[in-house]
Amino acid sequence: MKKFKSILLLILVYPCIGQNWFQSQLIERQFNQAKDQYNEGRFAISESILNKILADESGVYNEPSLLLLIKSQIGLNRSESAKESSRRFFEKFPESIYMKNVMESLGDLYVNEGNYSSAYRMYHRSKKLSINIDYINKIDLKIHRLIQFQLPYRLLDELLTLEVDPSIRNIHLMAKANSQISDGEPDDAALTLNLVDLNRLEDSYFPFYETLLRASYEPPQSVTMVGIILPLSGAESKKGQAFLSGFYDGENPNGSTNRRLSILVQDNRSNDLESIKVAKNMTQHEKIAALICPLDDEASLVVASALVSTDVPIILTNLQQNDLSEINEQIFQIYSTVSMQGKAAADYAVNVLKLDSLAVIAPADPYGESQTDAFIKEVDRLGGTVVATEWYSDPPKNLRRQFKNLRNVAFSLLPKEETYDEALGMEIDSLDALFDVSAEDFFGLPKLEKKKISSSDSIKIVLNTIQGIYLPINKNDLEYIGPQLPMYNLNAKIIGNENWQNKQILQKDNIGPHLKRLSIITNYFTSTLDTTKFEIDELDAYYHGYNTAQLLTQLSVDSPSRKSMTQSLKSVEFYSGEGFYYSPDHLNPHVNSAFQVIHFNGNDFIPEGVLYDDSLHTVLSQNP
Repeated sequence: MKKFKSILLLILVYPCIGQNWFQSQLIERQFNQAKDQYNEGRFAISESILNKILADESGVYNEPSLLLLIKSQIGLNRSESAKESSRRFFEKFPESIYMKNVMESLGDLYVNEGNYSSAYRMYHRSKKLSINIDYINKIDLKIHRLIQFQLPYRLLDELLTLEVDPSIRNIHLMAKANSQISDGEPDDAALTLNLVDLNRLEDSYFPFYETLLRASYEPPQSVTMVGIILPLSGAESKKGQAFLSGFYDGENPNGSTNRRLSILVQDNRSNDLESIKVAKNMTQHEKIAALICPLDDEASLVVASALVSTDVPIILTNLQQNDLSEINEQIFQIYSTVSMQGKAAADYAVNVLKLDSLAVIAPADPYGESQTDAFIKEVDRLGGTVVATEWYSDPPKNLRRQFKNLRNVAFSLLPKEETYDEALGMEIDSLDALFDVSAEDFFGLPKLEKKKISSSDSIKIVLNTIQGIYLPINKNDLEYIGPQLPMYNLNAKIIGNENWQNKQILQKDNIGPHLKRLSIITNYFTSTLDTTKFEIDELDAYYHGYNTAQLLTQLSVDSPSRKSMTQSLKSVEFYSGEGFYYSPDHLNPHVNSAFQVIHFNGNDFIPEGVLYDDSLHTVLSQNP
C-alpha cells in the first residue's frame, strides 16, 4: 500500500516539477533576449519583453529584470517611468545586490536631465555599495566627468558636512577646488586642496589632484566652459578618442595659451539620436558657452536641427556637405563646406593661375556634384570657361572613356590651320593686287603636302589646349586615378581637393614625375613629422581637436558667456594653426573661407599659400 502511495505521489508531483523547470528555462531565454536587445540599443523591444517577465512573477529573475527595465526606460528617455520603476525596486528589494546598479542608473538618468547635483549624489551612493574594484573605477570615471560641470558650492559643503570617510571627502574637496578655479579663484582653491588627505587619496584621482594644484598657483584667469559631444564608444570611437586627445593637447601646449577652458565631455555612442539627447541636455547647463561637435554630416544635421531655438554656439569641426548655418544661425563650421572647396579651386584656377579653358573629372555622387557645381558656377562668374565635364561612378579603375573625351575636346580646341605658303614664306592675300603675277611662274614649284592633326592621331601627341583639370576625388580614388593621369598626355595643370594628400601614392615612380604641376586645395594640411602614432583617419581627428582647442584658447572673449563666444567667433579676421587656417567668410561669418594651396613637386608637398579674400596670401603663424 505504501509503495502504491509513493508511486501515486510521484505521478502527481513529477509533472509540476517538469512544468516549473520548463517555465524557468523559458524565463531565462526571455531575459537573455531582453538583455541582447538592450545591448544592441533596441530599448523598446527590451522593455516589452521585461514587462511580460515581470507580469508573470518570475522568481529569481524579478530583480535583474526590474533593473534592466529601469535601464531600458532611461535609454528611451522615459524618465518618469524609470523613476517609478526605481521606486518599485526599492520597495520590493531593499536589500538587493543590484542596489548599486539602480543607484548608478539613477545617476545616469539625472545626467540626462541636466540635474548634475543629484547625479553626483547617486554615483557616490553606488560607489559606497560596491567592493568590486573594476566597478568602483567605472563609477569614479563618471564622478570625475561630473566634477567638470562646476558643481555648486552649496551641494559640496553639504556633502562635506555629512561625510566622514576621508577618501570620499577628498573627492568632494577636489570638486570644490575645481569649481573655485573655474570661477577665477585660485587662492581659495589652494586653501581647499590643502585639506585633502594625501594618505587617503585614491590613485585614480591623484593626476586630477596634481592638475588642480598646479592651476591653483597660476594667476586668476577667465575660464570658459565648453561641451564636447563625440563618439567615445561604438563604431566611431577611435576617431572620437583621437579628437579628444588632440583637444587636450591643444588646450594648453607648454602653457602658451592666454586663457583656460573648462571641458565637459559627453559620449554620443556613435548614435545620431544619442547626439540629440546629449546636446539638448548640455544646452540646459547655463555655464556652457559653446558646444563642440566633431560629427559626420548626418549627425551634424540632426544636432543643428534639434538645437535651432537655442542660443549656444555650435562648433562643427569636420568638413560638411552643406552650410548648416542656413538652418541654425548658431552653427560655426571651422572646416568649411564641400561646395566652398569647389569655389576656392575655381578662384585659384582663374584669379591666381589665369587659366581660361578648364575641364572637370568628378565622382557622380553628392560629394563630387557639390564641388563640381560650385567650381563651374564660380569659373563662369569669373569669366573663365569649363570646356568639358566628365563623371565617373564606383572606384575609378578605368577612366579611358573620360580621358578620351577630354582629348577629343582638346583636339577641337586646336586653332584652325591658316593658308600659308612655306616656300615663299608669306601669305597670299590682298598684296596680289600690287603685282602682275603669272600662273606660269608657279608651275615649276613642287606641291607641298600639308600634314593635318586629327582626333584619330596617336595618343602620344601632347595636347595643351585644356589648360587645367579639376579633380575633386573621393578619399580612396587616388590609388586608381594617379597611375592613369600620365597616360593621356594632357599638358594641363591638375587641381585636386583634400583627398590628394597621400604622399605614399604620389611618390610612386609612375606617378610623381608626371604630376609636378599638381596643386591641392584643402582646409587642413600638415607637413610636420607626426609622432602621435595615430592612423590616417585618427590623425586627422587628432589635429582637428588640437586646432579647435588652439583656436578657442586664442579668442578674445570678453566674458565666459554664449553671447560673447558667438561674437568672438564672428569677429576673427585670420587665425593660423597647425596646418590649419581660419578666416570667416565676409558674407557669412559662420563658415571658414580659408583654404591652403599645396604644391606637389613630384616628390614632396610644398605649401604655396592660403586662399582667402579672393587672393592667395603667403602667411606666417599668428593669432586672431
